[in-house]
Amino acid sequence: MTDNTFYIHLFRFYSKCLTFPYEELRLELQHIFRQLEINNRNEMEEHLAAHALEILNYFQGEDMSALQAEFTRMFTHDEDQDPLVSILFTDYGRGENTEHILDAMYENLVDISFDESPDSIPNLMEYYSLLAESEEINNAVKDFSSIIAPFSQKLLPGTTLGFYKEVSKGLSEISEIFEE
Repeated sequence: MTDNTFYIHLFRFYSKCLTFPYEELRLELQHIFRQLEINNRNEMEEHLAAHALEILNYFQGEDMSALQAEFTRMFTHDEDQDPLVSILFTDYGRGENTEHILDAMYENLVDISFDESPDSIPNLMEYYSLLAESEEINNAVKDFSSIIAPFSQKLLPGTTLGFYKEVSKGLSEISEIFEE
């Protein structure tokens, strides 16, 4: 069995980056980054870990209230308006694929955060973190790319903060790697 410890932490890192920012998140991201640093085994993983460090640096350089305001501005919908950027993976993938993923998340008893909608991208990232613990990840990365690529393309122009721009670039990079 392949050691996917690096990818377990990589998915968790991005899941945390896409949750509503809070003070302790800084420490959580630092801890996950250390795990990425320890567990990278090749040049590509080293590069992905370096990008995670860049994201962490942007997070630490931003005022918490600015991060929270930007998160709210981008991902929260008003009564009559959709959010600027949807955080729901069901809005990006093909219907049958996303429903299959959501069913699989419930079947695998993924620890779904109810702070987010069950079909949120942070919950999807947690699901892929769980899949990375098994060989099932190899069959699932194409679905991941088909969802994350359009999400990251929408996130990049939707944000004004460097932190979310770097998150978008990192997700796009991961998506490209998994498409290969």
